[in-house]
Amino acid sequence: MATQVRVDTSTPGTPVLHFTRRYPHPRSAVWAALTTGKALSRWFPCQVEIDARQGGSLTLAFPDEEPETVPVTEFDPPRTLAFRWAGEDLRWTLEEDGDGCVLRLSNTVADPAWTANTAAGWDVCLDVLDAVLDGRPPLAGDGPDEERIAHYRTVLGTG
Repeated sequence: MATQVRVDTSTPGTPVLHFTRRYPHPRSAVWAALTTGKALSRWFPCQVEIDARQGGSLTLAFPDEEPETVPVTEFDPPRTLAFRWAGEDLRWTLEEDGDGCVLRLSNTVADPAWTANTAAGWDVCLDVLDAVLDGRPPLAGDGPDEERIAHYRTVLGTG
Protein backbone atom coordinates (compact mmCIF):
# COMPACT_ATOMS: atom_id res chain seq x y z
CA MET A 1 0.00 0.00 0.00
CA ALA A 2 1.59 3.25 -1.10
CA THR A 3 2.11 6.14 1.24
CA GLN A 4 2.14 9.60 -0.31
CA VAL A 5 4.59 11.91 1.44
CA ARG A 6 5.44 15.54 0.92
CA VAL A 7 7.36 18.08 2.96
CA ASP A 8 6.30 21.67 3.55
CA THR A 9 9.32 23.92 4.06
CA SER A 10 7.47 27.24 3.95
CA THR A 11 8.50 28.00 7.55
CA PRO A 12 12.32 28.13 7.58
CA GLY A 13 13.89 25.59 9.93
CA THR A 14 10.58 23.84 10.65
CA PRO A 15 9.73 21.26 8.00
CA VAL A 16 6.32 19.63 8.20
CA LEU A 17 5.91 16.14 6.79
CA HIS A 18 2.49 15.26 5.38
CA PHE A 19 1.60 11.59 4.88
CA THR A 20 -1.52 10.26 3.15
CA ARG A 21 -2.43 6.59 3.04
CA ARG A 22 -5.63 4.74 2.23
CA TYR A 23 -6.54 1.67 4.25
CA PRO A 24 -9.21 -0.79 3.07
CA HIS A 25 -10.69 -0.85 6.55
CA PRO A 26 -13.53 1.09 8.14
CA ARG A 27 -12.61 4.34 9.84
CA SER A 28 -13.78 2.85 13.16
CA ALA A 29 -11.12 0.11 12.95
CA VAL A 30 -8.33 2.55 12.09
CA TRP A 31 -9.53 4.94 14.82
CA ALA A 32 -9.33 2.10 17.37
CA ALA A 33 -5.76 1.39 16.21
CA LEU A 34 -4.90 5.07 16.84
CA THR A 35 -6.62 5.49 20.18
CA THR A 36 -6.25 2.31 22.23
CA GLY A 37 -2.94 1.57 23.94
CA LYS A 38 -2.89 -2.14 23.17
CA ALA A 39 -3.53 -1.55 19.46
CA LEU A 40 -1.16 1.45 19.25
CA SER A 41 1.63 -0.57 20.83
CA ARG A 42 1.39 -3.13 18.02
CA TRP A 43 2.40 -0.67 15.30
CA PHE A 44 3.79 2.47 16.99
CA PRO A 45 7.60 2.60 17.52
CA CYS A 46 7.22 2.01 21.28
CA GLN A 47 4.81 0.80 23.96
CA VAL A 48 1.94 3.23 24.46
CA GLU A 49 -0.66 3.92 27.10
CA ILE A 50 -3.27 6.49 26.11
CA ASP A 51 -5.92 8.49 27.90
CA ALA A 52 -7.83 9.12 24.68
CA ARG A 53 -9.71 12.36 25.28
CA GLN A 54 -9.27 16.09 24.89
CA GLY A 55 -6.80 17.05 27.63
CA GLY A 56 -5.66 13.44 27.98
CA SER A 57 -2.15 12.11 27.48
CA LEU A 58 -0.03 9.38 25.98
CA THR A 59 2.75 7.63 27.86
CA LEU A 60 5.43 6.42 25.46
CA ALA A 61 7.91 3.81 26.66
CA PHE A 62 10.95 2.78 24.64
CA PRO A 63 13.06 -0.15 25.89
CA ASP A 64 15.74 0.92 28.39
CA GLU A 65 14.41 4.50 28.55
CA GLU A 66 12.26 6.37 31.02
CA PRO A 67 8.64 6.59 29.86
CA GLU A 68 7.61 10.01 28.55
CA THR A 69 4.11 11.39 29.04
CA VAL A 70 2.91 13.81 26.36
CA PRO A 71 -0.31 15.83 26.07
CA VAL A 72 -3.19 15.12 23.72
CA THR A 73 -3.68 18.50 22.05
CA GLU A 74 -6.68 17.68 19.86
CA PHE A 75 -9.23 14.89 20.09
CA ASP A 76 -12.29 14.68 17.84
CA PRO A 77 -13.54 11.07 17.55
CA PRO A 78 -13.43 9.41 15.11
CA ARG A 79 -11.61 12.00 13.03
CA THR A 80 -8.67 13.64 14.73
CA LEU A 81 -5.96 12.82 17.27
CA ALA A 82 -3.07 15.22 17.87
CA PHE A 83 -0.29 15.31 20.42
CA ARG A 84 3.08 16.94 21.05
CA TRP A 85 6.05 14.58 21.37
CA ALA A 86 9.77 15.40 21.64
CA GLY A 87 9.17 18.97 20.49
CA GLU A 88 7.18 17.82 17.45
CA ASP A 89 3.48 18.24 16.73
CA LEU A 90 1.77 15.16 15.30
CA ARG A 91 -1.78 15.31 13.95
CA TRP A 92 -3.65 12.26 12.67
CA THR A 93 -6.91 12.61 10.74
CA LEU A 94 -9.19 9.97 9.28
CA GLU A 95 -11.66 10.44 6.44
CA GLU A 96 -14.16 7.84 5.24
CA ASP A 97 -13.47 6.67 1.70
CA GLY A 98 -15.96 4.14 0.36
CA ASP A 99 -15.43 0.89 2.25
CA GLY A 100 -12.15 2.15 3.71
CA CYS A 101 -10.60 5.32 5.03
CA VAL A 102 -7.80 7.75 4.33
CA LEU A 103 -5.30 8.45 7.10
CA ARG A 104 -3.44 11.74 7.04
CA LEU A 105 -0.53 12.43 9.36
CA SER A 106 1.29 15.72 9.71
CA ASN A 107 4.53 15.79 11.69
CA THR A 108 6.35 19.04 12.45
CA VAL A 109 10.00 17.97 12.50
CA ALA A 110 12.05 19.56 15.31
CA ASP A 111 15.44 18.98 13.64
CA PRO A 112 15.44 19.47 9.84
CA ALA A 113 18.46 17.14 9.53
CA TRP A 114 16.14 14.30 10.62
CA THR A 115 13.40 14.91 8.04
CA ALA A 116 14.24 11.90 5.84
CA ASN A 117 14.76 9.62 8.86
CA THR A 118 11.43 10.73 10.32
CA ALA A 119 9.65 10.14 7.00
CA ALA A 120 11.20 6.69 6.65
CA GLY A 121 10.29 5.82 10.23
CA TRP A 122 6.63 6.77 9.80
CA ASP A 123 6.54 4.90 6.49
CA VAL A 124 7.62 1.75 8.34
CA CYS A 125 5.02 2.37 11.07
CA LEU A 126 2.25 2.84 8.48
CA ASP A 127 3.30 -0.45 6.84
CA VAL A 128 3.09 -2.18 10.22
CA LEU A 129 -0.32 -0.59 10.86
CA ASP A 130 -1.47 -2.05 7.53
CA ALA A 131 -0.34 -5.52 8.62
CA VAL A 132 -2.03 -5.17 12.03
CA LEU A 133 -5.31 -4.02 10.47
CA ASP A 134 -5.17 -6.94 8.00
CA GLY A 135 -4.59 -9.41 10.84
CA ARG A 136 -1.12 -10.28 9.54
CA PRO A 137 1.92 -10.49 11.81
CA PRO A 138 3.65 -7.12 12.09
CA LEU A 139 6.85 -6.77 10.11
CA ALA A 140 10.05 -7.46 12.01
CA GLY A 141 12.67 -4.80 12.49
CA ASP A 142 13.73 -1.90 14.63
CA GLY A 143 13.02 0.92 12.21
CA PRO A 144 13.80 2.07 8.71
CA ASP A 145 16.79 0.71 6.86
CA GLU A 146 19.33 2.91 5.08
CA GLU A 147 17.71 2.20 1.71
CA ARG A 148 14.38 3.64 2.84
CA ILE A 149 16.06 6.66 4.46
CA ALA A 150 18.04 7.29 1.24
CA HIS A 151 14.80 7.03 -0.74
CA TYR A 152 13.24 9.77 1.38
CA ARG A 153 16.34 11.97 1.14
CA THR A 154 15.91 11.82 -2.63
CA VAL A 155 12.12 12.14 -2.72
CA LEU A 156 12.01 15.01 -0.24
CA GLY A 157 15.15 16.71 -1.50
CA THR A 158 16.75 16.75 1.93
CA GLY A 159 20.22 15.64 1.04
